[in-house]
Amino acid sequence: MTTPAPSVRKLSLSHMGICCFDLPKMHAFYTAVLGMTQSDRGTLPAPMDAELIFLTTDPGEHHQLVLVSGRNEGAIQDGPALGGSFGSAIFQLSFRIDSLATLRRLRDRLTAAGCTYLIPVNHGNSWSLYTRDPEGNALEFVVDTPWYTAQPCGEPLNLDADDAEILRTTEALCADRGCEPVDAWRDRLARKIASDQARLA
Repeated sequence: MTTPAPSVRKLSLSHMGICCFDLPKMHAFYTAVLGMTQSDRGTLPAPMDAELIFLTTDPGEHHQLVLVSGRNEGAIQDGPALGGSFGSAIFQLSFRIDSLATLRRLRDRLTAAGCTYLIPVNHGNSWSLYTRDPEGNALEFVVDTPWYTAQPCGEPLNLDADDAEILRTTEALCADRGCEPVDAWRDRLARKIASDQARLA
């Protein structure tokens, strides 16, 4: 059996996030020890009150790992996954989707399967749909956009709008925040990753 190339897969693992007891210590470990590169960093306001650090070793991936402040232990979480499960050890599992059309079909399948918490978010550099699996783990399904804008960024996403309208809305969002074409940003990130990785030699 032939494995489909990443460009034609409907679903592929994109990244994951973990909540941390000691965010600076975790950041130092993944960057200074393991050689990952920080691609973005920012904070989210209440009610999340979380600091996020985005890390990668691949210029094609804005982040392969996101470290989040505020880890705690507790029961299985319920309710909407508003950009991930803040406080849980596993912050989220994120899967790349090939198109907005596939994302809409997935939303419909999730709804038919009884998922009641479906949160669509426009991150500027991606369009995401958040939900939970049957044991409360936060899931993100993500489609890349043509732009890069600093993260975190999260605005409502109307998946019922057509693709052209979503593109127009996203381009305006990115322009307001400051942005660049994703290929230009990936070129800069590739140079930074190469420098960071050279320290491991």
